[in-house]
Amino acid sequence: MKVTLFRYVSCMKSLLGISFVFLCSGGAYAQNLALIDQSPEIKVYEASKAYIANEEQDSRYTLGTNDVLTITVQRHPEVSGRYAINTEGKIQFEFVGDILISGMTKEQAAAVITKRLEKYIIRPDVTVVITEYNSKVVYVIGEVGVPGKIYMRGNTITIRDALLAANLPQLTAATEKATLFTPADNGKVVLHKVNVYDLLYKGDLRQNYVMKPGDTLYLPATLWAKVARFINPITQPIGQAAGTAVSVHAL
Repeated sequence: MKVTLFRYVSCMKSLLGISFVFLCSGGAYAQNLALIDQSPEIKVYEASKAYIANEEQDSRYTLGTNDVLTITVQRHPEVSGRYAINTEGKIQFEFVGDILISGMTKEQAAAVITKRLEKYIIRPDVTVVITEYNSKVVYVIGEVGVPGKIYMRGNTITIRDALLAANLPQLTAATEKATLFTPADNGKVVLHKVNVYDLLYKGDLRQNYVMKPGDTLYLPATLWAKVARFINPITQPIGQAAGTAVSVHAL
């Protein structure tokens, strides 16, 4: 009875594994066909110079909603402190009222605050430091160490830096089949195929696309990872039942 039950469990695992491989192969083939004939709302673009990271890319951070600043006015602690940018793009500054600084760099914001304070303080010395970067995010999802939001410290971030922030791809990631989703101004979505393996392990900087706020990088799982995740919930109850049967038989 004990030997027969174990043979049954082994056969079930083998049959489920073989069947699912064929199912996945058919699904992958259908998915490839679907990519060839996509809807007009989504276009697939190959690597373009306009989206590849380069040294001339402007990465200066412009302030936005929910960013938190530490503003220091030398010799005037009464007007120094931490200020959050509200939904209107303004900070509520002491004595001078609301100041619109959204879209400015911290240097530009310091100049604007200085000009406003000159009405009340002789030669104000203003320093602005960004304490919390909250207004610009990209998303890295799928088979990475820490999937989710990546808070940007510039107006752009490269795929390589975003992957490092997400704790790199996992062993289960299909690193040659990553996709970058970029929302377009017309409401459509632009897809860029990215070979993360070549980027990280072969130094192919052509794959190092620039990500902008709102972009999403997706790393899918490998076929074998999908097979294992599919089979495990099915075979686990069978294995537990087999273990229970053996225990009862032993008693």
